[in-house]
Amino acid sequence: MRGGQGGVKAALDYGPCVTHGRRSRETCMRRFRIGATSFVYPAGWLANVERLARAPARPARIEDVELLFFDPTGPTGLPDAAEFAALRAQRALGLGYSVHTPLSASLASEDEARRCDGVSEVLRILEFCRPLEPDAYVIHVYHGDSEGGPRPSDLSAFRARATRSLEAIVASGVPAAQLCVEYLDYDLDLLSPVIEALDLSVALDVGHLLRDGRNWREILKRYLPRTKLVQWHGTAPGGRDHKSLAHVPRETARALIADLIAADYRGVLTLEVFNPEDFEESLSIVNGLLAEHGA
Repeated sequence: MRGGQGGVKAALDYGPCVTHGRRSRETCMRRFRIGATSFVYPAGWLANVERLARAPARPARIEDVELLFFDPTGPTGLPDAAEFAALRAQRALGLGYSVHTPLSASLASEDEARRCDGVSEVLRILEFCRPLEPDAYVIHVYHGDSEGGPRPSDLSAFRARATRSLEAIVASGVPAAQLCVEYLDYDLDLLSPVIEALDLSVALDVGHLLRDGRNWREILKRYLPRTKLVQWHGTAPGGRDHKSLAHVPRETARALIADLIAADYRGVLTLEVFNPEDFEESLSIVNGLLAEHGA
């Protein structure tokens, strides 16, 4: 294996970060990167990436951009040739990329044609993005054909369909460790035998875990060794998610940062918000929390 809002007092195993009850700064510095989405500002792909990449360190800067290919046929489409070349240039300067594959891909659909179409959708985006050398590809595996579907009545058949799809994606040449199954609205333990058998990674959406009142800390402890992306955002009082981290209780936010540092997490913490105000406020909060740790 690779390296609810309640339960804040139940800490992870801090291992070498604590010596005789005190935290060792040498072993507990931040090893994870800070990320943002490709559509924070009302502009195109390149304008967003360039603006994010030149944001000043305070103390952390944006080191990864999650390229959102939610709907490649929609208004944002795909980067054109000039944009793509400039995105590659940013990669050469040290900016990392992660890729979120299309939301319409139904990789465990009972409809075999739809399942195969979903695999093809994902493969098209993986092939398109390959020159950018992404560190991670995020995929959804729904119970049905979209998020929120009922638990499969035949769990073995569900896992078999997901296995066929994921094996086909890995067979295309993407390293299994770069393929991240996102923790959605169901207990990922239902799919973990497939993830472990194929040695895949996980994208852990802590924002949704908090929104849904899940025991986020236990889930973090269970899946962090296999996690390459932690996606974080707040939920506004009306229930709208992907909002500023100002909506996350301060002690909960402090606990998450502490756990990531303590566990020596080396993936990406992505601020998964989609407008400048929520992004700037969230980045400021994260930087404040990191400053508390001297990280």
